Amino acid sequence: MPVRGQPATTGLPPATEPGLPAGFTNMSAILDGDVPQGTLVNVIGLVKDWLPPKETRGKDFKSSLTLSDLSIQDRGYGLAFDIFRPEADMPQHVSATDVVLLTKAKVQYRNLNWSLISHVSTSIRTYAAKKIPSLPGTAQIALKPGPKRDGYMPKPEEHRYISYFYHRFDKSDVPDDQQFNARAEQALNVTDKFSLLQNVEDGRFYDLIVQVVREPHDTGLGKLTLYVSDYTENPGFFDKPWEGSEELDSRSGDPYGYTSNEGITPKDWAGPYGKKSMQITCYEPHASVISTVEAVGHWVRLRNVQVKYGHDGRFLEGFMREDRGAAATRVNVEFLEITDPETIDPRLKEAIRRCRDFQKEKKKRTGELLAAKAAGQKRKALLEQSDRSLNSKQRRKLRRAAEKQAAEKQKAQQDCQVSEKLRLDLNDQVEHEAHPVPFTTIETILEPKIYETVEDEKKISLVVPFSNHKYRSCVRVVDFYPPSLEEFARGRIQSDFDVLTDNESGSDELSSQDLEGEASGGGRLIWEWGFALQLEDATPPETAGKNKNRDPKPRLWAFVNNAEAQCLTGLHATDLHRDQATLEMLRERMAILWGDLESKKTAAKLDKGKGKQSVRRPLEKPPIETSDTEDVDVEEPVSNKPFACCIEEYGVKDEEVGDGWVRCFGLFGTKIR
Repeated sequence: MPVRGQPATTGLPPATEPGLPAGFTNMSAILDGDVPQGTLVNVIGLVKDWLPPKETRGKDFKSSLTLSDLSIQDRGYGLAFDIFRPEADMPQHVSATDVVLLTKAKVQYRNLNWSLISHVSTSIRTYAAKKIPSLPGTAQIALKPGPKRDGYMPKPEEHRYISYFYHRFDKSDVPDDQQFNARAEQALNVTDKFSLLQNVEDGRFYDLIVQVVREPHDTGLGKLTLYVSDYTENPGFFDKPWEGSEELDSRSGDPYGYTSNEGITPKDWAGPYGKKSMQITCYEPHASVISTVEAVGHWVRLRNVQVKYGHDGRFLEGFMREDRGAAATRVNVEFLEITDPETIDPRLKEAIRRCRDFQKEKKKRTGELLAAKAAGQKRKALLEQSDRSLNSKQRRKLRRAAEKQAAEKQKAQQDCQVSEKLRLDLNDQVEHEAHPVPFTTIETILEPKIYETVEDEKKISLVVPFSNHKYRSCVRVVDFYPPSLEEFARGRIQSDFDVLTDNESGSDELSSQDLEGEASGGGRLIWEWGFALQLEDATPPETAGKNKNRDPKPRLWAFVNNAEAQCLTGLHATDLHRDQATLEMLRERMAILWGDLESKKTAAKLDKGKGKQSVRRPLEKPPIETSDTEDVDVEEPVSNKPFACCIEEYGVKDEEVGDGWVRCFGLFGTKIR
């Protein structure tokens, strides 16, 4: 029996020693980048390290093996293989120098390291080291039983190669059984060092999930300065002032004042203001990983970050040094991808939500600062002017008169609106947001928008394609699109940023014929509302019959997006072709809005199939089409009550015209009770 760590002689002439079986890949090719990322490979390797299965925040457990073969045995490090599976399907009781045969493992490149990761089709077969005989014996007797999913049955030539490989491999740098098991036990007992930045303290080590908020600064001394935030506040951090403040305008150099008076200017700052960001000094090998990517805006997981006060003792800083307890190639920086809302770390999801909320607050506060500045300048000018001509008694009199006039105007508008609702007999089962603007007719909304400017001291009037305005109108629904209620909800492929439930959706919608194929292929579908209502001005009941033969009223198509449709109907979108209960609830809700319009459209469709011709004007489709379904004219008058609603006007780029715009309208802030 050979001594542990020394390769045994095979007893065979070199010319007859078995080679790597056909279809298998040397690990050197993977580590050298010769195998493209995402490739499924077969490998045979000896176990040098094992992290037992451990729960993740998803449904799977995670385990990891470090493997080596003859092509890399002299490199001092191995090839990592990450396994994500249910606990019952994990390799059990792995020992040092066991041999693992992998089929269809996926090649990945993360944080400057090539490695393998399990795939749904990966098979893991393990051979007990102590049972592997020398050639001409076969390793088949050492094959351990595995779970049902690991159904690959090794061939005789693969058993033979494993016998040769095991006794040929130099095991001198593989830990003995006691060390191997101690490492595995330690890995299971590692405490969770995760912390929010708001909770970090001097003299401790933490794992962080943070966003890079400023371009990293390379000092040129083998270290890199990183600025990160998770949008929580810590009193030990530097207080970054808001843009526009005197402190920000006057500061140059390091935005924290940590190091020097040169370098980054305030305009380069992309992160939050206040005490919400921390500087981290990264040494090798972590610095190299960060410097190879455009880091700003990326979310990263940083492990084993030491937090302590900086050299001047004023602010808390972080430090990432080489992990002396692990291999020199271990990197504690992981760039996070947001691809699956079910497996994403909930702590990352909450950080993204805090980031979004901060951006909203920043936008609001910036607008308030600008408005306050403008108002202050205007008020100052008015005061200076009035001070020269009016005394205090006269100014009070003018102010009271202005307040009285404003109150009278507001009361008149309210009285007018109440009168309008009574005159038009509006549907009291439909309500809308309160906006301080009078009701506007569809005819007025559709009027061309004129923009007046001055050029060369001449007044010029320009017709603009659209204007961003919000209106309140009293309208009636005369058509809807798509013609079938089943198409009011559309499926689309889930995007990376759907982890936030209130995030705006993308445009990757699927046609009906694609849905079955996408579902059967394992793709994730989410359902969203998307339809349009054609609206015209409401008519008082006493004049409805008199206007029957007059020219048709102006109409517009109002799109209803997912969020506004949820507000309008109180329903969440589903596959309406299959969810009959939701379809019927939708039909009942929309009948409150449009009366018997759907039944009239259905009857018109049947009449069209029988060859009847419509005498009414065609009802136009929305300006941006969402379906190829043919529209149907409605001949009979529709019985429905008008209602008050909110309409917004906006523009959409016209791809067919280049720089052209399409004028569009959307329904918002309207709800069926």
